[in-house]
Amino acid sequence: MAIATLPIVLAVVLTELAVGGSFVMWLVDRGGRAPSGFLKLVGFVNAGAIAAALALVPTFPGGDLAERAGIDTGPLSAFGQALIVVTILVVIQLVTAFLPVRGLRLGAGIVTFFAGVAALGVIALARPAQSPIDPFAFAALALGAVVLGGADGAMLLGHWYLVTPKLSPGPLRRASLAVVVGVALQIATVAIVALRGDLTATWETGLFVALALRVGVGLFMTLLVALAAWWTAGMNTQSSTGLLYVALGCAFAGEVSARVIFFLTGVPI
Repeated sequence: MAIATLPIVLAVVLTELAVGGSFVMWLVDRGGRAPSGFLKLVGFVNAGAIAAALALVPTFPGGDLAERAGIDTGPLSAFGQALIVVTILVVIQLVTAFLPVRGLRLGAGIVTFFAGVAALGVIALARPAQSPIDPFAFAALALGAVVLGGADGAMLLGHWYLVTPKLSPGPLRRASLAVVVGVALQIATVAIVALRGDLTATWETGLFVALALRVGVGLFMTLLVALAAWWTAGMNTQSSTGLLYVALGCAFAGEVSARVIFFLTGVPI
């Protein structure tokens, strides 16, 4: 059933990337020192990611295949419809990046982020679980968006310091700190899920490997690298940008592993 859930996993990870990217755009722009080129680039990346997620909707499992995988097709179908709305909002946020109206950009960013989080909340209901309504499932996807999209946005922001050396390190530190806080909350979420006994079931070897990758690389390694990036941003932005490349790779590997587990077992990590 892993193959059946693969399009869902990819669509959710791409949605997290776009939604988190909209958040980091808003966060950096809110400080009033966001390079316009950075906002445009992240806006295009977000639009590409959400468009790719929307393109995967027709490949979602249905009928007997979804039933065998334990996927609820009701929320799955609703998620596909919600992606259309989120895609429109992401495009609107991209358009505002070309306009000299900061208030409009900030408004579009926060609306896009919350709409994206709501869409992720809908798909959380589709996972195989006895009780689909679980606040930790909703938190897992929302935090995944902040971490993955935040790491991507912070890494892209770091490139602007190569051409604008006098740019304040404040925006880069703020974006990196958002990733650190997001991962710390993810670790707390996984710890609570483990304490309540969700990880005691007998799993296949492949799922144990995914769990190890999620915890070791996606959580702890991402936390250490993002923390180092935040610390070094005030001293050497080039070193911080290099660390953010590593953080993005770790976060991506962790999110893919986590969503595989999420949609195969229903465990919200």
